[in-house]
Amino acid sequence: MIMVGNAVLHNAPPLVIFMVVMSITPGPNNLMLLSSGARFGLRRTLPHLLGITSGFLLVLLVTYAGVGAIILAYPSLKNVLTVACVLYLLWLGYQLLRHSGSDDAASMRSGSIAGRPLTFAEATLFQLVNPKAWGAAVPAIGIVARDGMPPTYGLILLLGVGLIVNPPCILVWTLFGATVRPFLAVRWIRRLFYALMSALILATAWWMLLPLMAR
Repeated sequence: MIMVGNAVLHNAPPLVIFMVVMSITPGPNNLMLLSSGARFGLRRTLPHLLGITSGFLLVLLVTYAGVGAIILAYPSLKNVLTVACVLYLLWLGYQLLRHSGSDDAASMRSGSIAGRPLTFAEATLFQLVNPKAWGAAVPAIGIVARDGMPPTYGLILLLGVGLIVNPPCILVWTLFGATVRPFLAVRWIRRLFYALMSALILATAWWMLLPLMAR
């Protein structure tokens, strides 16, 4: 038991640091939360935020069960996930540009998904095709597996750190978006913001696609 405690104390600090870096740095999730926070506010974006954490924990769980090793063994599977994520981001960027001239209430009345925040389930499922989530899960498991920690304790440490670290890190992006929300009442500012968010999302999609195009 003492050895397990020492292993936890030894692995927890680097795991926390790694999770903070992977959670708070720019990526598809944080750009989407920034956009959603600005357009819909913090309260309506919370299901999206919680869905990201839920999906990330799910990715950690299935990776710990061995799926991550399969993806690493067959790069074509990772390519499929990347393409699926890129296609969604391209669609989302297009929708933001398309609705940049109208308010979100009008978009919601039209029934467009771009006119509402992602639901908890949608955000959870998006993590399954988010390469950054898988890319974070595999090294994180490598950290907890360094000292021969019993699998049960390693899984508890992994999920516990993910649950504690991920939400406040991605909340920062949501709050930043919510801070600029009042300014979007001005039409030209709203159009400029939508265009900028669309450009960043499309640039992210292009950056994710570059390694596949270079082969």
